[in-house]
Amino acid sequence: MNRQAFSKRSLQSIATVVMAAVLITSMFAGTAFADTGIDEVDPADEVFVDENGDAVLVYETDSDDDATGEFGLDVTESVVYALITDDMEEDVDAAFSMELDGDRAESSGELVADRPAEISDLSMNVTGEQTQETNEFEADLKMVMDAGTGFTQASASGQTVSSADEFSTDGEFSATTMGSVSASDVGLDLGITEADGGYTLDVRQQKYFSQYQADNWRTEADAKQTLEAQFSGVEAELGGDATVTVHSHEFQEDDMGGGHLDVTYTVELENVKDGLESTVADELAADSELDLEEDDAEQLASDLLAAEIDTLDVSYLMSGDTVEGAWDVTLTDLDSTVFAALDLAESAGGMNDETAFDSDEYTDMYEAQADSDLVQTSEWNLTLSQDETQTQTFSMDVSSDAENWEAYTTALAERDIESPEFSMNAHAETVDDEIEMEMGLTVTQDEFLENALSAVIENLENNPTADDEALEFMTAFEEADLELAKFDLNMDDGTIEMETGAKFDDFTAFEAHLEDAFHGYSIAHVYANDDAGYVYVTELVDADATEDDVRALEGVDDETVVHMPGEWDDEHPRLDMQQVTEYLSLDADEEDTDEETDGGEDDGSPGFGVAVALVAILSTMLLLRRN
Repeated sequence: MNRQAFSKRSLQSIATVVMAAVLITSMFAGTAFADTGIDEVDPADEVFVDENGDAVLVYETDSDDDATGEFGLDVTESVVYALITDDMEEDVDAAFSMELDGDRAESSGELVADRPAEISDLSMNVTGEQTQETNEFEADLKMVMDAGTGFTQASASGQTVSSADEFSTDGEFSATTMGSVSASDVGLDLGITEADGGYTLDVRQQKYFSQYQADNWRTEADAKQTLEAQFSGVEAELGGDATVTVHSHEFQEDDMGGGHLDVTYTVELENVKDGLESTVADELAADSELDLEEDDAEQLASDLLAAEIDTLDVSYLMSGDTVEGAWDVTLTDLDSTVFAALDLAESAGGMNDETAFDSDEYTDMYEAQADSDLVQTSEWNLTLSQDETQTQTFSMDVSSDAENWEAYTTALAERDIESPEFSMNAHAETVDDEIEMEMGLTVTQDEFLENALSAVIENLENNPTADDEALEFMTAFEEADLELAKFDLNMDDGTIEMETGAKFDDFTAFEAHLEDAFHGYSIAHVYANDDAGYVYVTELVDADATEDDVRALEGVDDETVVHMPGEWDDEHPRLDMQQVTEYLSLDADEEDTDEETDGGEDDGSPGFGVAVALVAILSTMLLLRRN
């Protein structure tokens, strides 16, 4: 392997991992660096030693990569920074940015791209807001497509309504295809009601049976006997009684000996809930991970099944080229079931510290929901239509809101539970032969970064594929106490520019990782550009050291050019701290701004937020490692 290429790769690996790490304060990227390790660099190409024994290690590079830029870190100022520019083939104009601080994540962005040929028109609007007073969301989308989907029409609509003690959902769907979906009617209409420890099933079933199954359904007596045989297993398993009553029966036989059945019947399952509870209790008691006594398992099973089925109606029918269906479900008396589910989750994790589950906070949240009478509603409506030119129009409307939300957040606060706040908006539309998009997202929560980072570390601790280096690195990251992180990505006229930086409270938490990479040296500053990498080392050798002392070091070999005090007067490049200060919008009085600067103002460009930033910074890592 080329020594110079390896040296630059090692430098870039160190700085890029640190800069990428500032963006992993999200659970969605918690395992992105599970295998992150920093290799020890090859010996330096040149060493410049000053009269105090401090030194600059120079790692030259010889790369034909088109990407240009700079990156570095400063331990004293506790900052990292990178600016990378490269060419791209895609015809995209975009600007993305993200900023994280202790309690807030904010991002916004714009994108202009060529309109796909199969889309002739597009419009999208999304708004969402959650504060201490309100929680609402709305989204609509309309898209006109020239390409067919196999459907001439389709639609679906419905809603869900949930409270502490009740959950309900209802809706309907239908579709018409370009070909037949069924040669004969196939459908099911099922209704279930619950009363007196049993269930009643009202059923209409339509289905085709082949000649091998037809005898089981040919007459009403055959159908009743078959149904009784099917439900006899329920009687044996649960110890109850199953009574089948056939209300109507029609069997149309065909020339092949098979036939189409249309039957309506009722099944009364009496005294089965006790048997169902016993079956569940036996399963819980037999689970060694739960470690439940028999009485506890019986009570837990009873509570899990305490919810009442108020309404349960589902149906579908396939006929010719159409499919249609509907549902209506309401469950009540949920409190015992919810608490039992939380107890079960806690029992399941109680035997293993790594997967232990503490239900206290979830219990508090549920009780807050009950005390405030919180009711949350979601609605949706989707349609697809096709005109005579086979042009298809798809539209979607989705919304949600919450009743008594302010009372709920107040109840949470009384239990010392914070409700995070966020706002989001997005808009997209076709303009001539292009699609223009813009969006913004802001999330606010006390100790946002601290909580997110703790989640990342916990994820690594519970991830058997994560190595010790990854966990040690993230622990150091937590100890360094990230104060601010920024990321900007701009694409324009075939050029992509990525700029990122971060400010920590105490970067010395990373000292061990830097020392591991640089043979145990005390690193004060790292800087790399297109020509070379420069590592500033404190007390590399004693002030009275000789060249032989320097050459005896592990990071120096026979090919290294050693410059002792008095033999050189080179000025080596460093991070432009004023540029970093301006980019991160730091207080200049708190930063070292003595370095010469030639600009570095923040372009203020917007961006798409955490998700895009994570993808972009990972792409940056791959780009740098390619050298």
